[in-house]
Amino acid sequence: MSAGEVIAIVGAGLAGARAAESLRGQGFTGSIVMFGEEPTAPYHRPPLSKSVLTEEPDLATLLVHPESWYRDHDVELRLGCRITGVDLHDRCVQDARGNRFPFGKLILTTGAAARGLDGCRDDPESRVLVLRTLADASRLRARLATARSVLVVGGGFIGAEVASGAVGLGCSVTMLEAAEGPFSRSLGTVTSKILADFYRGLGVDVVTSVHVTSVRESGAGVAVTAEDGRRWEADLVVAGVGAVPADHLAADGGLATGNGVLVDARGCTSVPFVFAAGDVANRFEPALGRHIRPEHWQNAQNHAVAVARNVLGADQPFSEVPWFWSDQFSVNLQMVGSSQGADDVVLRGAPDDRRFSVFYLSRSRVVAAFSMNNARDIAVAKRLIGRRTVVDAATLAHEGTDLKSLLSQDGGKSHDQ
Repeated sequence: MSAGEVIAIVGAGLAGARAAESLRGQGFTGSIVMFGEEPTAPYHRPPLSKSVLTEEPDLATLLVHPESWYRDHDVELRLGCRITGVDLHDRCVQDARGNRFPFGKLILTTGAAARGLDGCRDDPESRVLVLRTLADASRLRARLATARSVLVVGGGFIGAEVASGAVGLGCSVTMLEAAEGPFSRSLGTVTSKILADFYRGLGVDVVTSVHVTSVRESGAGVAVTAEDGRRWEADLVVAGVGAVPADHLAADGGLATGNGVLVDARGCTSVPFVFAAGDVANRFEPALGRHIRPEHWQNAQNHAVAVARNVLGADQPFSEVPWFWSDQFSVNLQMVGSSQGADDVVLRGAPDDRRFSVFYLSRSRVVAAFSMNNARDIAVAKRLIGRRTVVDAATLAHEGTDLKSLLSQDGGKSHDQ
């Protein structure tokens, strides 16, 4: 690319910040313009559902880079600027005021938006809240400070972390989950039951198979009604029912989309001068042979770095085993890989000791692993997944087995025969 070319980055989150950093790190000397809807420079989101819920944060500790970094590296940061359109023919983006900004290449890092409930209002006084942004976290923290009872709709990681914070503040917490148990879709019934029992043991009322049909606010609080007529009331309702990719700009602009912006292993969209990275990108993962759209910190960071290199012509496929963590109820949970397609589940350790791992196998190969307070198992599992190593389930389950010994036990049968 020429020194006079402009690279526009739409989306000022972790992925956008890392993309800009990578561009400069690779020696790009042209113009970089980053657009973000929020008034705050790119920041890390994981603390929003953890420490930020219980105490006022020091903003400097949340930022990916100090604001001075963008000036020092000649990155034009346009905050509070909502991009409403992408013109692929003229190669420009347009903001809500009608201003047009030209580009040579475009990187979409627009992330995802929290999925709300019927009854959610864009009103500072609402008692039905979501959690995605720093502003969301600030509102929720203020509400939690005075709430006595909290209904968390959704038993995923955001819902569980909110429940953890609320319990820590002395709130009575009820978790409503549509499936048969928390995390049952992603972790299966074995792990789901373990976690449900864990939450109940800490005072959370976990109610499953709940299909919410009505959320109504009143002066006294919020009432939630299920399809089968069951009803709950609380001072506050928090929706933790997932996120939707912010891919409307791409779709409206004519780019291929489907559960996010469709990109190849290099992060390139259906148009060769437009790329996408992070939560919004439904990327092809060579190791799995299919598209995936991880919504995790590691993916947002590492994918953006790799995509930025490809914007500059590196032409290197990105492949990485998905990994994420969650700190809740004074334990550390980690997950690596994808349990989709697993045909066997192996439990290693004792859940009652709050230190165990669950391995997911497909044709005797580890494809995913989940752990509580057992990060070492996850580190080895990541290597087992990457090598597609054949393992014996009984050996894997035995706590006396050194997991590292399994990395070479199959005598080279680490790929499909």
